[in-house]
Amino acid sequence: MRSLGELSLLVAFVSSGFAAFACVVGWQRNHRTLRSIGAGAALVSMLALTSVTMVLAWALIEKDFRFAYVAQYSSELLPWYYSLSALWVGQAGSLLLWAWLSGGLAILYGFWPRRGKGVRDLLCEAPERPFRQEVPDTSSTRLREPALGVLMGYLCFLVAIMVFAADPMEPSISAPRDGAGLSPLLQHPAMLIHPPVVFLGYALWAVPFALALVALATGQLDSDWVRRARPWALSAWIVLGAGILLGAEWAYEELGWGGYWSWDPVENGSLIPWLTGTALIHSMMTWQYRGAFKKTAVLLAIATFGLCNFATFLTRSGIFSSLHAFSESPIGWLFLVLMLTLVVGGGVLVFRRRTQLTPDKPISSILSREAFVLLSTLALLLMTVVTIAGTLSTALSGIFLGRTVMMGPAFYNNVLIPTGLVLLAATAMAPLLRWGAPPTSSQKKWLFCSMGAGSTALAISLAFGIRHPIELAVHWLAFAAVIALVGALFVDARRRQLGGVLFGTLRALRDARRQYAGFLIHMGFVGLAVGVTGSSLGTREQEFVMREGETVQWAGRHIRLARLNQRQLPDKLVGEAELEISRGGRQVAALMPAQHFHLLQRDWTTEVAIHSTWASDFYAILHSGEGQQSARMTFVENPMMRWLWFGAWVMGLGTLIRLWPARRRRTDASSISIEKEKLKANAIARRAAAASLLLAVVFKWIVPP
Repeated sequence: MRSLGELSLLVAFVSSGFAAFACVVGWQRNHRTLRSIGAGAALVSMLALTSVTMVLAWALIEKDFRFAYVAQYSSELLPWYYSLSALWVGQAGSLLLWAWLSGGLAILYGFWPRRGKGVRDLLCEAPERPFRQEVPDTSSTRLREPALGVLMGYLCFLVAIMVFAADPMEPSISAPRDGAGLSPLLQHPAMLIHPPVVFLGYALWAVPFALALVALATGQLDSDWVRRARPWALSAWIVLGAGILLGAEWAYEELGWGGYWSWDPVENGSLIPWLTGTALIHSMMTWQYRGAFKKTAVLLAIATFGLCNFATFLTRSGIFSSLHAFSESPIGWLFLVLMLTLVVGGGVLVFRRRTQLTPDKPISSILSREAFVLLSTLALLLMTVVTIAGTLSTALSGIFLGRTVMMGPAFYNNVLIPTGLVLLAATAMAPLLRWGAPPTSSQKKWLFCSMGAGSTALAISLAFGIRHPIELAVHWLAFAAVIALVGALFVDARRRQLGGVLFGTLRALRDARRQYAGFLIHMGFVGLAVGVTGSSLGTREQEFVMREGETVQWAGRHIRLARLNQRQLPDKLVGEAELEISRGGRQVAALMPAQHFHLLQRDWTTEVAIHSTWASDFYAILHSGEGQQSARMTFVENPMMRWLWFGAWVMGLGTLIRLWPARRRRTDASSISIEKEKLKANAIARRAAAASLLLAVVFKWIVPP
């Protein structure tokens, strides 16, 4: 099997490189035969990568320790699903998964049937003349074929790293009887899906990048590339966001320190392209509606994909000491060089095409929607720059200052919290703004109503004893955003003259479903902001040493340590505490925090216990035993945590609704053809996002911990 994997890896390397050459040169010279061969080579490379992936996955499940990778990350006692998850734990395996996902998306992009002659037609239809045949340049092929060549070129880069630097098929020097096993911290349901979802997000960002690069290189800078790239960008945005969310949930439940985000350099690495991707989506929308922000859109499309490679550099270079990072390796520096090449090259192309990228219409009013998109874009870019600066501070301070300087949460909060308030304010006002014009009188009335409702929420917050200015500002803006959304619904129903209030509102929701899906995403962001603010500013924590049967009163709860248990499992020793939580004289939860000692790794892990409500999370951590029948524990209260998770999933739901195709209506033949092409253009991206979110839900609630 290992020989099959090695041969398949070489085939993937050669065929992906040739596919990149053939697709680009064949398209440039309008050479049908070369284009057909390039399309076939792209398919061969994907089949070869699938073969390599299946070989390694089977070796992990079967515990074949003749593979060095299997011996390093699996063991006899490891359940099969955690053995399979080891595929994306190591350096070589995660590169293989990324390459396989990138190749699969490239094939789906290039071969998905659409109106007109595409790559699929080139492969399936034999040319009349065997060596050369010119074909007409259609809107389906003018961007798609060279973009497929770009995607194949990146795939060749990933496979080349595996061939020359990180071989997943490397044999063991001497096959051990048992492997080293998977790190206990990674044996968590979220880690079954978190890394693949993040890699899928990175792979999806390659499609908008390829389309932007081809549009710049060829000068075809109309809105066609934006129309084709936007569904992929939305899918990449929500998939990467789901991956970040799953990683935060894993940290919250598994690391046992009471938080979900520690501003770790590798954590920041995945957040950075998500921030620029958010700005990219809004810039694309402004290009489509107003013909503005053209330079911003193409630069962000290139920069976002470049920053995905920057995140890989942070993980694989070894310059940072992180739980998420790999050991020191030259592989990371290759990704840094690639990122710099992409950004500099893209900047040069934008400068050359600057006359074609002038806006069609300037911003006509500071109270127009495009003005607020500009404000949001600047805020997101400021957040990106601050996050990059804070992330690189550790490495750069060691080089230039001779000592390591770590940027803690205070550094990020001093800039990101005010900037986040600007974003929240834009979110609150956006539903009641128009493109290219100031708001109407009805919209102005609702704007004043939303501000008044926010002021009411502010007064209620003060009455409940909330005094922190940031928390008060978030409550004010969040409530204003809710009222603004309601007002936008009523104004739109009235503008469309759709009958009564209720009937008109329902018709507006149906006819402008995608617009209101965008507002739903904004509402999810409001919930996320409330959760982040509450959990960051209102956290309480206290440590106790408790005996069996003892009850302590803390944070409005009576907490009783019912008993301490110890038991032995085949692969670990378990020490656990049974807690009974009561409020108002009624028991509301029974929790069991634990400590696990893993026999194979000779290491301890903390298993926290959480009782979650809409008001707050009660978080119990067992540290150690303190003499006979007593234990040391820490209790943490994190307000509004459920709003954080809820808001994030609402953002995902809104994105899926936004990607879902509109219902086809009877119209003329040309309109039907255009609508059909739009539906098919959204299909792959929509299914990728839906599958990722479905898998996240399945693994969260079905797979055992």
